[in-house]
Amino acid sequence: MSRIDSPITRRSFLRIAALSALGLALPRVALAHCDDACRDVYESFDRPPRDFGRIISWQQTVRLAPDPTAKAVGYASRDEVIPLYAQLPGVAPWPSNPIWYMTSGGFIHSGYVQPVETTPNPEVIEHVEAPGFWAEVCLPFATGQWSPGPARSARRLYYETVYRVVNAQKAEDGSWWYQLEQGVTYNTPGLWVPANAMRRLSPDDLAPISVGRTDKRIEIDIPNETLTCYEGDTPVFMTRTASGVYGVGTPLGEFRVLHKRFGWRMVGDDYDLPGVPFPVYFTRSAVAIHGTYWHNDYGRRHSHGCLNVASRDARWVYRWVDPVADYVNGTTKAEPGQGTPVVVL
Repeated sequence: MSRIDSPITRRSFLRIAALSALGLALPRVALAHCDDACRDVYESFDRPPRDFGRIISWQQTVRLAPDPTAKAVGYASRDEVIPLYAQLPGVAPWPSNPIWYMTSGGFIHSGYVQPVETTPNPEVIEHVEAPGFWAEVCLPFATGQWSPGPARSARRLYYETVYRVVNAQKAEDGSWWYQLEQGVTYNTPGLWVPANAMRRLSPDDLAPISVGRTDKRIEIDIPNETLTCYEGDTPVFMTRTASGVYGVGTPLGEFRVLHKRFGWRMVGDDYDLPGVPFPVYFTRSAVAIHGTYWHNDYGRRHSHGCLNVASRDARWVYRWVDPVADYVNGTTKAEPGQGTPVVVL
């Protein structure tokens, strides 16, 4: 279950500020290459979700201490990938999120840093049989192009976004590329991305959880921004959410899961989000619980009505709710009255 620790005490904060002075001299290297002194600093705190982070907003400030008023010691720009050595509660820039990451030179607030992996996937599936297979981006981002090999990029597709791979082709330089659909285009082949940027999602990766339980339900607490999954009276999973902003708030009431997808492109008047992972729809106006890669700031309102959760949590919810997923089609509809109940309070 996800959790957020309480803010640090003044004594702990002063200790962190002193330790961060050591961080000013730390190179941008993985933890495995640290000496004993810097390892001691990192191991004083919790491990971050991943060893690296992608900057989501146009610019984020690195500070001397985990405090929005602390001295700025550097800046990180959009899509820059930085090391994450530790995570810890600090002084919250806003009440709902006190979590900071320790990085090279200081501390950066977690709200607009997406934890990511940086290891290319070595597996290449050279012969893609119809209708293809499902895959997620396994690097901070993949460069989508209209043809395989060296070419002008069309757009970036981000870590943990989900697509169907429908073709594979070897470029003149020997690199392998996958062509995608569903998540970036609708039922027609679209962009090509390097094969090493995609990780295949097998049926086991997406296997249903607690099949046959008839007492499942989801409760969403909007004031506290939490989502809890119950089997009977027992909570089996809980995570923080980011619900709809004022004016397009998440609707309150009792609903049922209507249908769900592995990945989908969500488009609105002021957003275009390819590969949104594991949306679970529970209203006919397309309100869904789904994964998120455009912020990492749960506990306050962010969305256009949907329930944003971390992508790893969206996958769990997707696997757990009824109806049971259809791996081949990727879109599964519930029979009337048979989807898992969703209560929004």
